[in-house]
Amino acid sequence: MDSQKLDPNALDVILDRTMESINTSKSKLFEIGEHSHDERQEINEQLLLLREELETVKNQKHECIKQDQIARAELVKISKNFHDYGEPVIRKAYEEASNAQIKLSVSSEKEIMLRDQISDLENRISSLQNTSEKAESFMSQISTVLSYLGGELRLYGEVIEDARRKQEYGLRIIEAQEEERKRLSREIHDGPAQVLANVLLRSQLIERIYEKKGKDEAFKEIKDMRSLIEDALKEVRRLIYDLRPMALDDLGLIPTLLKYLNKVDDRSDAIIYFDYNERIQRLHVRLEAAIFRLVQEAVQNALKHAEASEINVDLSLDGDKIVVAIEDNGIGFDVNERKDQSFGLIGMKERVGLLNGTIQVRSTPKKGTYILIRIPIHEQEGV
Repeated sequence: MDSQKLDPNALDVILDRTMESINTSKSKLFEIGEHSHDERQEINEQLLLLREELETVKNQKHECIKQDQIARAELVKISKNFHDYGEPVIRKAYEEASNAQIKLSVSSEKEIMLRDQISDLENRISSLQNTSEKAESFMSQISTVLSYLGGELRLYGEVIEDARRKQEYGLRIIEAQEEERKRLSREIHDGPAQVLANVLLRSQLIERIYEKKGKDEAFKEIKDMRSLIEDALKEVRRLIYDLRPMALDDLGLIPTLLKYLNKVDDRSDAIIYFDYNERIQRLHVRLEAAIFRLVQEAVQNALKHAEASEINVDLSLDGDKIVVAIEDNGIGFDVNERKDQSFGLIGMKERVGLLNGTIQVRSTPKKGTYILIRIPIHEQEGV
C-alpha cells in the first residue's frame, strides 16, 4: 500500500509541467492579441488616409456635377437655337458635355471604390477586435487556472477547517481579481490608450493639414488634441480613484465615504442615507481602508443582489470600538443558504476577522438585510 501513495514531490513536478505548458499557451495568446492590436493600428492609419481621400473625391465629384449641369444647359440652349450656331461652337459644346460626363463617371466610380475599401477595412477591424477580445478572455481564464494551480492545489494536502468553503472562496477571490484586472485593462485600452493612440495619429497629420489647409486648420487640430489629452487625464484620475480613493489618505474616512455614497446615490435608483458620529476623528490608515471597503462591499451587495431602493449607513463609537451598521430594504436572503452574495459576506467576515472585530448579519427573504460590524480602534494603531 505504501508504494501506491502519491509522492508530493511527484505532484509538484506534474503541476510545474502543467503550468509550463499553460504558460506557453498564454504567451501565444498574448502574441495573437498583440498582433491583432498592431494590425488594427495599421488599418486605422489606412482608414484615416482613405477617409481623407474620400472627402477630396466627394468635393471633386461635386464640382463635376456642377460642370455637367453647365454643359447640359449649354447643349439645351444650342438645341433650341441650332441654326444660330456654327459647327465649331456646336462641336465644342458636345465635347465639353462629353468630358464633363466622363469626369463625373470617373469620380463616381472612384467614390464607390473608396467606400468599398473603407467598408472592407472596417470589417477587418471588427474581425480583429473580436479575435483580440477572445484572446483576452482566454488569457483571463488561463490566469485563473494558473493562480489556482500555483496556490490552492499546492496547499490542498493540508488539513484545513471547512475545506470546501475555503476552496470556493479562494477561487472566487482569484476570479474577482482577474475580472478586476480585465476590467481595468479594458478601461485603459478603451479610454486613455485609445485617446493617446488617436493623439499620435492626429499629431502625424498636423504637418499635412498645415500644408493643405493652412495654419488655422492646423491650430484647430492642435486644440482638439489638447481636449483629447484632457479627457485621457480625467479617465486616468478616475481609474486611480477606483483603485484607492486618494481622499482616504488626504481627508480621512468620513469625507471619503460621504463622497462615495453621494456618487452612488446619484448614479443609482436607490436612496442612500449616511449618519455618523462627529466625534470620529482620523483612524489608523489600515482601519480606515478596511471600513471603506466593508461599506463599499455592503452597499454594492445591496444594490446588485438585494435590489434595494433604500440603504442606511451608520458609523458610531462604542467605547474603544467603531461600529458600522448597514441596513437595506431589499429582497433579503436566507443566511443559511449559500448564494453568490454569500461570497461577498465571506470576504467581509475575513476582513473583519483580521482586524479582531465581529460581524453580525441578519436577513430574511423579502424583509431586507442588516449588517452590524464592531472593530476595536486602538488594536490597529500598533499594526
